[in-house]
Amino acid sequence: MRRYLGLSLVALVSGALLLGGCKRSSVAVYDVPKESVAATPLAAAAPISAPTESGWIQWTKPAAWTELAPTAFRKGNYLVEGNDGKKVEITVSSFPGAVGGTLANVNRWRGQAGLSSINSEELSQGLTEVRIDGHDGEIVNILPDSDDPDATQIVAAIFIYKGESWFFKMSGPQQGVRSQKPTFDQFIDGLKFTDAASKRGSSAASSEAPKEAVLAFDAPEGWAESDGSSMRIASYEAPLEGFEPADFSITSFPGDAGGITANVNRWRQQIGLRPWSDSEVNSKQETLEVGGLDFVLFDLKPQTDADKERVKERILAAIFKHDGKSWFYKLRGDVFLVETQRSKFRQLVQSSRFEASISKN
Repeated sequence: MRRYLGLSLVALVSGALLLGGCKRSSVAVYDVPKESVAATPLAAAAPISAPTESGWIQWTKPAAWTELAPTAFRKGNYLVEGNDGKKVEITVSSFPGAVGGTLANVNRWRGQAGLSSINSEELSQGLTEVRIDGHDGEIVNILPDSDDPDATQIVAAIFIYKGESWFFKMSGPQQGVRSQKPTFDQFIDGLKFTDAASKRGSSAASSEAPKEAVLAFDAPEGWAESDGSSMRIASYEAPLEGFEPADFSITSFPGDAGGITANVNRWRQQIGLRPWSDSEVNSKQETLEVGGLDFVLFDLKPQTDADKERVKERILAAIFKHDGKSWFYKLRGDVFLVETQRSKFRQLVQSSRFEASISKN
């Protein structure tokens, strides 16, 4: 089964949006309007630009929103207080790749709102595509399952741009969120993307424009795609009868993400093994070149009799660097189960490549 990760908008993101409960109309999906009759006017201040790998996304803060200090994960951080003193929070954040996929992010958000999880079929019924400044995205409105004005409502938009997932999220008491929704609509409608401007200035724009390369791989037969966490680009379960499935994940972070030794020792400690020295890490690693990608592979398992008595898990890991990021493949599970999946793990690694994605304009 071939999988594409990164800029695919069909499997949009990795942190996203959705539905409500079963006692009322639980899905409220809307298109971003070109004009919002009741919207609060946007401030005349200069637009805010957030850098990406090779450009920026720009937005303008509405006058009624109070700007707060950014955090490690928030590129934009805003608060608006209603006449009743209830506060609504608006955040802008971005993460590399698809960060777990839409379903995982939607269910994480639903949990924040005190709602139960949904399945992929319910998710597909509640997503609507939008197109802002020449870029495709999705918007979802997560409604509470009661009429309590203080029950949490979440409205969010997702765009995948320059290899990152961008999340524009508004949350708070549903009465306050409902009143701010026209302003949020206008806020999203005013987003600007750097390459969109360059396309508008070209008189010979192509009907098909190449996007950045995305990670692709062939998922092993028998592995089942799983929800995983919001930080994952891909997540699978490797089953074996009589055992809890082994967990496979792909993650990506800017730079060296702490370095190889730090990550290897973090994984070793997760399963109860002692840390390795730098020299041990170097001597235990295997290098593998796959289509121009230089992987470093590790097999982390109990080896001494003492370790075998108390450590029952094993981790297969592969690391490579590409385009200024570190990529991590990890398979964790029972020692024997992981041994049965070792060849499949290696086959997946050997199938890895970056392929161009084509966007029709």
